Amino acid sequence: MTQSQDKYGVKSRASVLEKSPNTPSKTKAAPSSLGSFLSTSGKSSSVDLRLPSIPDFSDRRMNRSESIAYANSQNNQWFRSNSRGVWATLAFLSFLFLFSSEVIQPHDGASRIGNLRAGFRMGFEHFGGAIHAGYFSTQKSIVSPGVFRFAAVTDMDQLSAVVGSKKPLFRSLLLPGILTHDPSTGQYSLKLDPPRELTSAHNEAGRGMELSELTLYNDRLLAFDDRTGSVFEILSKDQGANSYVVPRFVITEGDGDTDKGMKWEWATVKGKELYMGSMGKEYTNPDGSIANTNNLWISVLSPTGELRREDWVDQYNFVRAALGAQSPGYVIHEAVLWSAHLKKWVFLPRRVSSEKYDENLDERKGSNKLVLVDERFTKSTVIDINMSTIDPLHGFSTVAFIPGTKDRHAAAIRSVEEDCVGGEEDKCKQRSYMIVVDVLSGDVLMDEVRIDDGDNVKYEGLEFVDIYTSES
Repeated sequence: MTQSQDKYGVKSRASVLEKSPNTPSKTKAAPSSLGSFLSTSGKSSSVDLRLPSIPDFSDRRMNRSESIAYANSQNNQWFRSNSRGVWATLAFLSFLFLFSSEVIQPHDGASRIGNLRAGFRMGFEHFGGAIHAGYFSTQKSIVSPGVFRFAAVTDMDQLSAVVGSKKPLFRSLLLPGILTHDPSTGQYSLKLDPPRELTSAHNEAGRGMELSELTLYNDRLLAFDDRTGSVFEILSKDQGANSYVVPRFVITEGDGDTDKGMKWEWATVKGKELYMGSMGKEYTNPDGSIANTNNLWISVLSPTGELRREDWVDQYNFVRAALGAQSPGYVIHEAVLWSAHLKKWVFLPRRVSSEKYDENLDERKGSNKLVLVDERFTKSTVIDINMSTIDPLHGFSTVAFIPGTKDRHAAAIRSVEEDCVGGEEDKCKQRSYMIVVDVLSGDVLMDEVRIDDGDNVKYEGLEFVDIYTSES
């Protein structure tokens, strides 16, 4: 952004030192002018910064008392006669200091841009160009001890298109609910509220609003479109009675040098940054050869919206090896979290296969595994989720830690896509189930409960948040 700067001018009247009885009759000539570095707008006026002559205190003809008296008198007269120049210089140096430290450099996690013409600083501290601060938080999701509000969003693939719309329009469902913990049994139960509809015209090649993840970051509720690469913010309206989305970022896949939107599948907060990733599998041709590895990259956003990319080939391959799915086998990830309490990465794969990828067989490669990995990806632990029934069509599509459990308990969604190969919408059957597990033991604290209400939709994003939070 180009910044304009007004010119400021300071005038200083020339002063002449008055002689006093103790002032020598001869003084040295004043040095040449330091130059005029400020000028008033529309006037060619300069500041007289010439310094007065400095007495020669080494002159032996002056006695000690005379030298001291002369120095005090001369210093006082010099300051009085040049005070405007001194203050102008100090003001200019202060201006430079403030400009360099507060305007150019980020401050308190936000970029500040100086409005020099108006003479004040304008702060743009909000994420993704938003003009307001976020208003959602994990704390607000806690209704009472052991009672939590959550929300989930759908990724309906081709079914996201709004039928009958005059212009391209796409939708996702935002499902609110309450999860309750029974301390006497250690089990959880849930209650669902009616879903809300989120719509947007943003699309890529006629596909959009295929929201695959839901994450709180810096008090903002973010949703991720796995078709366009858009990062949406979900906002409240009507005092929290309704919701809508606005795009904050559009991020391309791989190293970024492509116009294809990133296929978002998971997001998590680590430290002060937001980590966003895809399915962690190479894109392959029909013959099994690798077309590209764009989905093995991740992107990381800072609180000020700065983006960096990381090649996660080694990290994904480490998890793949832990699951015995080395190439030509594969793992598809849609549920990944960083645990600040456990200091570990938590992976709940959607699908795991020791065989070469086949789109027809892939639907039945659902996983019941959980993998704990240390921060440096040097150690791993594979845990079996002890479900009463394991259906190979079911696989983890999102996960969220339950507040107050120190990341020990996690709620997850297991989604199904059945007969969906080839894009035949009339044959494709989608559904989703919610489950609660103990991350360290694999114990099931709530077995699978269907949450799609038979609407042929699948939920792929989950977060503990109160979507009834007012915007004001």
